[in-house]
Amino acid sequence: MQTPRHHPDYTLLMTVLVLTAVGVVTVFSASTWLALHNTVDGKTVPLPPNYYAVRQAIAAAVGGLALFLCMRMSHWALYRWAPRLLVAALALLVIVLGIGSSAYGGRRWLGSGAFHIQPSEISIVVLAIYLAFLFTKKVTLLHDSRRTLRPAAIVTGLAFLLILAEPDMGTAMTLLLTALAVMFASGVRLRPLLLAGAALIPVVLAAALLEPYRVRRVLAFLHPFDSATDKSYQLLQGWTAIAQGGLFGRGYGMSLEKLGYLPVPQADFIFPVFVEEWGLVGAIALLLLYAVLIWRGFSVARHAADRFGALLSVGITSMITVKTLINLCAVTGLMPVTGIPLPFVSYGGSSLVVNLAAAGILLSVSRTTLEIEPESDELADVIEVKPGGLPPRVSAPPTRPRGEGAVIPLHKVRDKTYSGGGNWRTRRETAASKAGRERAPLSLGGWRKTARAGPDKPWKGDGKGRRGKPTRKDR
Repeated sequence: MQTPRHHPDYTLLMTVLVLTAVGVVTVFSASTWLALHNTVDGKTVPLPPNYYAVRQAIAAAVGGLALFLCMRMSHWALYRWAPRLLVAALALLVIVLGIGSSAYGGRRWLGSGAFHIQPSEISIVVLAIYLAFLFTKKVTLLHDSRRTLRPAAIVTGLAFLLILAEPDMGTAMTLLLTALAVMFASGVRLRPLLLAGAALIPVVLAAALLEPYRVRRVLAFLHPFDSATDKSYQLLQGWTAIAQGGLFGRGYGMSLEKLGYLPVPQADFIFPVFVEEWGLVGAIALLLLYAVLIWRGFSVARHAADRFGALLSVGITSMITVKTLINLCAVTGLMPVTGIPLPFVSYGGSSLVVNLAAAGILLSVSRTTLEIEPESDELADVIEVKPGGLPPRVSAPPTRPRGEGAVIPLHKVRDKTYSGGGNWRTRRETAASKAGRERAPLSLGGWRKTARAGPDKPWKGDGKGRRGKPTRKDR
């Protein structure tokens, strides 16, 4: 199961670093005016023009260190720590509801000032790790919804509700879609997965319509030019910035919408500022960078040497994909505004560090990938057992040289000759009892023990050690 480690995917690494550098530069351009006109209690308290850019650069440095450490670490270490990481992530989500910092109408951060973390961002990565662990550990029970899909759904639903209570519906939707992507890639039965997804639709709609500010966002999405919907102001200013960009843009630092027209331009609406300065050509180049990152991420998943690495890569890549699509669709008016930052580009220390650490995990998996996409699952020699029962005799798998970990895949070893009934434990005990009856007795005492105990249960004796001993005659 051990695969020799090699160089990471340099294309993926360079793409992540370029996106991070683009984010720091764009944050500096978008936040200069806001820093100089900073207000505290209605009074103007100017900050250094590079205030937000320096903080973003510090977060990029910390995230770069996390990326390097995660890339050097074996991703199988996360397999051993997955349950503990999940408990810690859920605990942070509970703690933030009680003592978290209140900002922008919710409790989403732990800490204050220069150091604070957002547990909801961490929980998405941790949930992807745990689901990859769960569907790897229970690979022989994928079609048993009670033992695989149900625990995954319970954990996902609990994390979803805790994030929704902050409230942060955008991050909750990101977590939910990431979890569904890992479940789909794991190979569980499609029907219960579709039923679970359909059951979530009314929950999501109810969550979107119960809060008044979410209703206003939906109305702003449906009627952006209605003057009665004040929530459409940010969207209209974003459209204005994109339209003024033209083909080649106004030039770096020459955006007009960041001069007090577009609220918080360095955060989730940083894409319109980038397009206004770099135009359609710059927007296409940025989208191509994200396309390369997503392509290389799923390529790592396809060529991963083990199941856990493949599912982990799918989860991390799906998280980045969902965040990117939600942000771009929100700022262009294709869906309601959610507040999800653009990965690696938008201002935000917690988001940037978590995304860089997740990219480091993806690069760690890329260090054990195979040149050719594996045709089999390198976990164990597994024979799928159907409800029909075990066959009377199962032939041993073909011998392989020591050191090779290739395994017969589940879909290639199905045996249609199984017959019988009962669950797995019943079938195993029946097979063991049959083998015991067919085995010749070694001595008269052994035969008497088996006769007293019966054919289907072992001999236990009376606890005094006398009835279990052979008599002098037996000896």
